[in-house]
Amino acid sequence: MAPIHRIAQISSHLRTTSTRVSTLTLTRNFTSSSSSSSYKVTNKDRAFYPYALDIQSRWADNDQYGHLNNAHYYALFDTVINTFLIQETGLNPLEQSKESAIGVVAESGCQYFSSLSFPDMIEARLAVIKLGKSSVVYQVGIFKKLAKDGSASTGRAGASPASAGVFSKAASSVATGKTFDASEFEPSQVQGDAAATGHFCHVFVNNESRRPVPVPQRIRAGLEQLQVQVQP
Repeated sequence: MAPIHRIAQISSHLRTTSTRVSTLTLTRNFTSSSSSSSYKVTNKDRAFYPYALDIQSRWADNDQYGHLNNAHYYALFDTVINTFLIQETGLNPLEQSKESAIGVVAESGCQYFSSLSFPDMIEARLAVIKLGKSSVVYQVGIFKKLAKDGSASTGRAGASPASAGVFSKAASSVATGKTFDASEFEPSQVQGDAAATGHFCHVFVNNESRRPVPVPQRIRAGLEQLQVQVQP
């Protein structure tokens, strides 16, 4: 089948699964374990996302305006998503058997709120806002990494990126319906300080035919750990 026809098949499948979120603010409600007050967390807040990965910005990431070029944010999306899939769900991108399933990007979008630039340490956060039979829609938040004192981290000694992503105890507890422990975050981290947010849709297809197939069970089990209930 010609590549253009395969793309048309995936696009047709996407029409029934797509979630338009690039221009929306998504929210979740929860109650703090230390207070009876109700919090509303949006996709601009770190606490929205169950998974986080530190990524060191590079000298070459800056454009002529002195900040990360807008196109680079999509590479950050790819990095946090595929780090999670490889390290937490056992995805092997190099597996080339005819029966293997691969995730292809069917739709993505990004909103920008503030600039990042080298040598900022970047904190990429990840959630799943829709998990279908053959597709998944991720929500990604890009933040400037904060030091323990709440100031911005710029890659100095002691602020090197982790070798793998980590699950946020606070956000994970929200995803499972438990109370939220705000002590995990600096006050400025609970309030919306995202540099950018975006959505990213994977449709899983057969490696040879490129036709949609069910999300492999081991990958689905991992994605379920990131699922959050959202309110547009």
